Amino acid sequence: MVVASMPTKVGADIEVQQFGYVGDDQGKRLVFPHAQTHKIEGKSGSASYGASDCTFEKLEGQLGILRWEAESASVGKIWLKSDTGKYSVTADRMEMPHGMRLVRAADIAASSRLELVSPHVSFSELRIDLEGPFGRSKDESATPPSQAPPKSPTRRQEKLRFLDSLSGRIYLTIKVQLDLPVVGIRTLDQQLRLPIQEGSVDFRALEKSLDWLEGAFLDIKHDGDLLKVVWKVPIFGSTHELITWKLDKEAATMAAFGRVPVRSLLDFQTAEPKAPTKKEKREILKSLKVQGIDVAISLLAPRNLEVGQGLIAFGGDDQPGMVDLKVSGAIAKTGPGALRGAIGSIDTTIKDLRVGPMEITADRLHFDGLDQLEVTFDGFKMTKISVVIHRVTATNLAITIG
Repeated sequence: MVVASMPTKVGADIEVQQFGYVGDDQGKRLVFPHAQTHKIEGKSGSASYGASDCTFEKLEGQLGILRWEAESASVGKIWLKSDTGKYSVTADRMEMPHGMRLVRAADIAASSRLELVSPHVSFSELRIDLEGPFGRSKDESATPPSQAPPKSPTRRQEKLRFLDSLSGRIYLTIKVQLDLPVVGIRTLDQQLRLPIQEGSVDFRALEKSLDWLEGAFLDIKHDGDLLKVVWKVPIFGSTHELITWKLDKEAATMAAFGRVPVRSLLDFQTAEPKAPTKKEKREILKSLKVQGIDVAISLLAPRNLEVGQGLIAFGGDDQPGMVDLKVSGAIAKTGPGALRGAIGSIDTTIKDLRVGPMEITADRLHFDGLDQLEVTFDGFKMTKISVVIHRVTATNLAITIG
């Protein structure tokens, strides 16, 4: 199998006060006691990257092969962006106090790929912007339908098992506007209080907590592998679905005892409004909104999440995976919406995580002070994700570009 490599180009302005040449059993090398570069710019495929300045101490470059090493390095105003605007990553500063190494990636088939390795790296004021639409990766979409395995209707929640150690609470208000026969326009505002224990919520207790009037119109039903929020006109009305969750086998078993995993609630479908018949002369479901969202949760136990061909492991060594996630906002079935929040800290291990042209591996990646988290929506579909992190530290970081 031949893997096509993306062309990679890097350019920079370099300043040195002195340099030396060494030829010994380790090869021929250029040695720079101190070096500075300005306006570094590079390109790999459809991605561009660069930095405003770099400072290296005891920099050595091997002649004949691509191999640069430094005892320490500091990089300012770094950036990575897609030519199409799909993603953008920036940081005020990247520090590598214990050295770094830049070499050509080991895989021969992709010989233009560069690999940056450092035992300890810290980023300050890291910002990540991702533009939607979000869906299957290019590799997944390239698989012919005849060769692709049947897609499981519960595939998303099965991949979100790392949420099974969540604890905390979710407060929100479901606002439904109905145009009912006889009654006319009716707006139902139902406040929900969802305590989370071991990654699940008690939906039967939630149903009992519904206000009397709204509870007469709204109902939560469990039927086999389905969980539904339905509405009906009391006494003479028929039942209509608002939101439906398809449960995997484990979640369906748990639901029989009145609880449902949080991960299952993220895999929902909303009922499409039916065109009114001549007899009805009206569209009954006018609107569906989720407002007053107030979330406070933490991820306590070690858990893993597969992302594409890579892996993110949350927590470990008695460290919680995520502490103090707080989210607020509102979304609706139609129109713009937004969720905004912050996270106290996230502790992870990552392997072969793909971000644009970069593949990242780190023994430990710690996010301290995630000051800004914003997710915008069009209806219930995400359109953009923006994250600002005060400080990120990585141990044994390896970044492959290309």
